[in-house]
Amino acid sequence: MHYIVNLAAAPFDMAKMQSESSYSLLRSLPKFDSFSQMSSTVGNSSRNKLNSDSMEFDLFKRPLHGFQLSMSDLKDAASVTKKGAGCLFTNFEDVRLTDEERVYLNAATIGDVGVIRMSLEDADSTPNFNVNCVDYMGRNALHLAVDSENTESIEMLLDKLSFECIEEALLHAISKGLVKIVRVIIEHPNYMACEERLKRVDSNNSFFRTTEKSQFSPDITPLILSAHYNNHEMVQMFLSRSHTIEKPHPISCQCTDCQVKQDYDSLKRSRSRLNAYRALASPAYMALSSPDPIMATFELRQEMMKLAEIEKEFKREYLTLVEQCMNFACEMMDLCRGTQEVEAVISDFLEDGANVRDPLGRLRLAIRFEEKKFVAHPNCQQYLTSIWYGSETAFLQSWSLMRKIGLSILAVPVLIPVCVLYILIPSTDITRALRCPAMKFATHCVSHFIFLILLSIATFRLEEKYENLEEYNTTERGLRSWLDENFRPSRAIITHVQVGIVLFIAGHFVAEVKHVYYAGFRIYLSSAYNFMIYCILSLYIASYTLRIIVYGWVQDADAAVNASKIIEDLIRNNESSKVKSMVAEWKSTQPGHISYFIEACKSS
Repeated sequence: MHYIVNLAAAPFDMAKMQSESSYSLLRSLPKFDSFSQMSSTVGNSSRNKLNSDSMEFDLFKRPLHGFQLSMSDLKDAASVTKKGAGCLFTNFEDVRLTDEERVYLNAATIGDVGVIRMSLEDADSTPNFNVNCVDYMGRNALHLAVDSENTESIEMLLDKLSFECIEEALLHAISKGLVKIVRVIIEHPNYMACEERLKRVDSNNSFFRTTEKSQFSPDITPLILSAHYNNHEMVQMFLSRSHTIEKPHPISCQCTDCQVKQDYDSLKRSRSRLNAYRALASPAYMALSSPDPIMATFELRQEMMKLAEIEKEFKREYLTLVEQCMNFACEMMDLCRGTQEVEAVISDFLEDGANVRDPLGRLRLAIRFEEKKFVAHPNCQQYLTSIWYGSETAFLQSWSLMRKIGLSILAVPVLIPVCVLYILIPSTDITRALRCPAMKFATHCVSHFIFLILLSIATFRLEEKYENLEEYNTTERGLRSWLDENFRPSRAIITHVQVGIVLFIAGHFVAEVKHVYYAGFRIYLSSAYNFMIYCILSLYIASYTLRIIVYGWVQDADAAVNASKIIEDLIRNNESSKVKSMVAEWKSTQPGHISYFIEACKSS
C-alpha cells in the first residue's frame, strides 16, 4: 500500500516544477491512464478489506502532497463515512474527481500558479472538468488557495469560480484571520457584483437554505463571522461597505416568520439567534457600529439576560456574552484618562429633549440595570467622590470621622434657620454649600433624627401636662387658661408636636412625589426600600386624615352635651370646688389620661 501511495504522489510532486513544462510532462507520462485504473482497482480492494460493513474509501479523492499514508491513516479516513450513518460531510461516493481535477486541486493547495492557469485555460476544452470541484472534505480550489496564502493564484481563481465558492473561501479566510486575503477577495469585481447578497442576508432564505458542503451555517455572513472573531480591521472593512447585522426578533414574537421557523426547526432558530447575539456582543462590532457603545452594552446585556432565563439550554453561552459585554463597558472606562472623559461617559442628555446633560444620567441607568462592575469601577467611584463633596465642601474629604460627627452636632441648632434661608435666598454661599450631596446627606440625617424625636414625644404623649386647679389663680383668666389646656376638644386631636410631624410628613411626601415623577411609578416600586417608604407615608396620611374626621365628631359631641359651657359657667361663678369634684369623679371612672370626648359624654 505504501508503494501505491508513493507512486500516486509522484505525478503531484512534478506539479512543483516549472508551470507549463510540468503540466505538459504530466499529461504526456506513459501509462498514465493504466496507472489510474490500477490504483483505483487496488484502492477499491483495500476499501473492502478495511471494513466489512460497507465502509467506503477512494484513494484518489484526497489531494496528495507527496507524503506517505500508513494503513492506520487509511482506516481512519475510511471510518468517517458509513453508508446510512447520516454523516456530517458529503459522502465519498458523491465526489468523483477526474485526473485533471486532482491535479488542479493539488496545484491550488501548493500555490502553483502555472498549473492553475493551464487548468483554467483547458477547462472549456477538457470534458468532465469542473472548476468548482471539491475534494472529499468539500474544499474547492479557492479554499485551498486561501490556505496557501498565494495572492496570485487567488486572484486567478476569483475570475472563474462561482460566487458560492467565493463566499465559502471568504468565510474561510476570515476564520483564519487573513486580512490581506479578505481584502483581495472583497475588492475583486466578481465578488463586488454579488456583494449585495451578503450585505443584508434574507433571514427566511438563509434559514431554510441547506449547504451540505459548507463548513459554516447558512446564517453566517462575513460581518457576523468577523465579529465572532472580534477582528477590528475586518469588522471595519465590512461596515465601510454597508454590511449590517440584523437583530433577531424577540423570543416571544408571534409573527408568521417566527412561527414558521419555530415549527420548521426550533434548534436551528435558537442557534441562529445565538450566532446573531454573539456577533452583536462583539466589542469590535459595538465599538465601531454604535454611536453610544456604553448604552448599547447595557441594552444588549439586558436582552441576553432575559434570553438566558428563557432559553435555558443555551444559558451558559448567553451568560458568557453578558459577562463579555460588562467587561467591554469596564474596558471603555479604563480608556478614560481624565475627569472630563469620565464625565462624557457617565453623563447623558435629559429625556425632555433639552440640550442639557445630566452629569449622572448614565450612572443612574447603570444602577437601574444592576451593572455593579461598571458602577464599582475606580474611575467611576473617583468621579462620584468629587461630586459627593463638591467644590464648596471639598475640605470634608480629608476630615476624620470624629470631626465630621462633631460638625453635624454643632449644625443641629442652626439647621432649621439655614433650611429656611435656603428656600428664601438660594443664591448665597451658605445655601450653595447645602446643594452638594454630602451636605444634603448630613441635613437629611439630622432632619430624620429630629423627626424620630417628635414621633417619640407624640407616641408617649410627653407634651401633655395636666396641672392641678390649685396651681392657677382663681381669676377668670387663670381658670380659662386651665380650661383651655385641659378640656379643649382640640387637645384630643392634634398638638404642637403633631403639627411638626405633619410638616415633616408633607416634606417627605413632596420628595417622594418628585422621585416618582423622575423615575416612574413602576421603577419606583421595584425597590423594596421605596415600597416601604410608600407604605409608611400612606399610613401617616391615613392616620391624620382620620384625626381630622374625628375632630369633627368631637366638636359635634361637645356641642350636643354642652360640656364646655358647663365648665365655663362653673368657673365664671367661682365654683371651683364643683369643678374639682367633677374632675375627681371623671378620673375615678376613667384611669389614666383624660379623654375629653368620653368624659364629656359621661358628665352629661
